[in-house]
Amino acid sequence: MVLGIVRTLQLAATLVVAGPIGMVGVFNVLEGRPALGAFFVLASLGLVLVSEYIYIRLTSRTLGGLRRVKNVRGGE
Repeated sequence: MVLGIVRTLQLAATLVVAGPIGMVGVFNVLEGRPALGAFFVLASLGLVLVSEYIYIRLTSRTLGGLRRVKNVRGGE
């Protein structure tokens, strides 16, 4: 899968935020607090998944709208 520049920057920004949260979770698990660690790990995974979902929804709406405009203009 080829990522564009904007997509790569968005993914990097998401990982910059989610990475430390995941590391807090891992350290909590290693220190013997599995419930708190699982919460932080799941929170970091949730951030990445929500970011991906939003990106997919926005691109499908934008590209779908552009395709409809192209079809309308092409049919004139």
